[in-house]
Amino acid sequence: MIEIRKYNNSDEEGIRELFSKCFGKEMSREEWAWKYKNSPWGSAAIVAVDGNNVIAHYGGIKMKFIFRDKLLNAYQFCDVMTHPEYRGFYVSKSPIIVKLGEMFYKENEMDFAFGFPSVRHARLQSLRLGGEGYRFVKLYKKVTTRGHFGSFFLKIEDDWNYFHNYGIQQEYFERREQVFKLIKNNTYIKWRYCQSPIKKYRLLVSKKYNILKGFAVVSLNERWLEILDIFVKDISSLKDLIVSIEKYTFDKSGMIEGIKAWFHPSEKINSILEKLGFESEDNIPIAFKSVNKECGITSDVFYDNYYYRMGDYDAS
Repeated sequence: MIEIRKYNNSDEEGIRELFSKCFGKEMSREEWAWKYKNSPWGSAAIVAVDGNNVIAHYGGIKMKFIFRDKLLNAYQFCDVMTHPEYRGFYVSKSPIIVKLGEMFYKENEMDFAFGFPSVRHARLQSLRLGGEGYRFVKLYKKVTTRGHFGSFFLKIEDDWNYFHNYGIQQEYFERREQVFKLIKNNTYIKWRYCQSPIKKYRLLVSKKYNILKGFAVVSLNERWLEILDIFVKDISSLKDLIVSIEKYTFDKSGMIEGIKAWFHPSEKINSILEKLGFESEDNIPIAFKSVNKECGITSDVFYDNYYYRMGDYDAS
């Protein structure tokens, strides 16, 4: 008999085995603990168990957003998976994963949920779990070539010590022009990048005349430098920062083929990227589900104003 319930620590091995079966790669004990036990605001998961085996899982990492100076709670759904042998298996006339999703949203208090699912799961979210459509993330990329970098690009230092020893001022995390934004404070950045067991991330700090102008969190993936997150104190520094990162990649051209990043189509940075020769294309889906209608976040507000980054994707 299949049991559907909240996960507990004894399910860890079964969840990790299911992850390997569904995604073809390992989830280490360290990664599981990082995601489901050590995240800043908590995580949650619902599992389906058949005997001693975990045969389905619906997980979510709790995130905090600000909307018009109001604090909102959201869950980023992730690791939504069903054992191949149980796909198409129904419980009370619903697919198993739908029953898990229904329990997830019933048992966890939130204003809304979002995530970066596959197209199949995005459609499932819309058709069976009350999701409100989906859109495709915009990927920007450019092959690194010898450019006219000029003499005024910012100095780039690859150094996490700026974060660990001095901290990055809170003002860098705050995008004041946004009415809706994901909170990324020092605690979040430390958890997401410094404590992550998945990859080794780099912090590229930009300075001019020894004055800190901004920084970017990056990783190297199959010879592409991926910009996971980018912060500047002043919007006018964005172009200089991007050009400086280009020069950084050119100086390491034996290792790096080019640059990739996610940016929302409405962001000011897009005109800068186009002028610098970046090309854009649709990437993976982003999906949204309203839970608390009174919070004010509709699908239009979310899709038009959530300025996602590649680092917001739990698999990046």
